[in-house]
Formats: sequence, structure tokens, C-alpha cells
Amino acid sequence: MAHNTLPSARRSHRKRIFWIALAAVFAISLLALLGAELFSERGEALTIGQSPPDFILHTYMGNDIQTAALRGQVVLINFWSSWCTTCDEEAQMLQEAWSVYQSQGESVFFIGVAYMDTKPDALAFLDTYGVTYVNGPDLRGEISHLYQLSSVPETYILDGKGVLRAVKIGPFTSTEEIFNAISDAALSE
Repeated sequence: MAHNTLPSARRSHRKRIFWIALAAVFAISLLALLGAELFSERGEALTIGQSPPDFILHTYMGNDIQTAALRGQVVLINFWSSWCTTCDEEAQMLQEAWSVYQSQGESVFFIGVAYMDTKPDALAFLDTYGVTYVNGPDLRGEISHLYQLSSVPETYILDGKGVLRAVKIGPFTSTEEIFNAISDAALSE
């Protein structure tokens, strides 16, 4: 007796494959939509002349630094990580520049934002390179999201009115480059 129908076990197996494939297509479609939504929320990159949103940095020393309270000073915001292969030399240059500004009583404020780094590693990095300017973590990426961070290191320099005057993607190559960027920001007010 010839049967045109598949045995019951085979039909059941094909139905399961169909439903699994359908669920996979649904899941992939949902993930694609969510990904598109996340990227659309990212917004436009910051541009020179814009005023980035203010933020509060909870420092490793237990203080809160509010960028809004720093008006009247040039503010350098450096995003870094202990795992960053080019952040070490830059940390030394930033510390050197910070020390010069502090010794001269200049109205310049440095903020280090440790991007997605563990506290022990970040503190060891700061200690190794003798960094004394204010630093704190950005574990959830909230601050880096405000600045549309694409990699580390990245540095943003705001004038005394909180307007973005310089952006450095990648590490500074000399302290002279840091001094020039800060000077340009101070002069553009």
C-alpha cells in the first residue's frame, strides 16, 4: 500500500523546523529594529560651536564635579581607559600640562573620564602615570554617550561659556599640542 503522506514523526519534525525558522526570523527582525532604534538615538556628533549637555562626574575621590559649575574656566574633558594602548603617553602629557596650568594659577580645569574601566585598573593607571587632575568612571557610558564617543582617547575642550572649541580624536602627540588647543579655546570666547 503506497502512502503519499509522510509518516507522522517526519511531519512533526518538519513542523518543528518551520516554527523554529519562523521564530529565528522574528528574533532577527526584532533585533534589527532595536539596533536601528539605538543607532538613531545616537544623534549627530558634536560640532565645534555647540554647547554639549552638562553632566555630573562622580570622582574616584568621592566628590561630584558638575560641568555647569565650571563656567568661566576652560574645561578639558579627556576620555580614556587603562586598557587603551595609546592612553599611557597621553596621560603623562596631560598631567604635565595640568601641572603647568596649576602652577601658573590659570583658569583651566581638567576632567578625566574613565570609559568602561574597572575601578582597580583605573586607579592603578592613574597612580602609574601620576595623574592628579580630577578623574571618575563612566561605567554605564552615560557621559560618553553625551559626547558621542567613538573610541579612546578622545578629548573635548570647552571655553568659559561651555561651548565646544576643540575636539581631539586619538591621543595628543605633545604637550605643546595640548597648550595650543587650550589657548585656542580660551581665545575664542
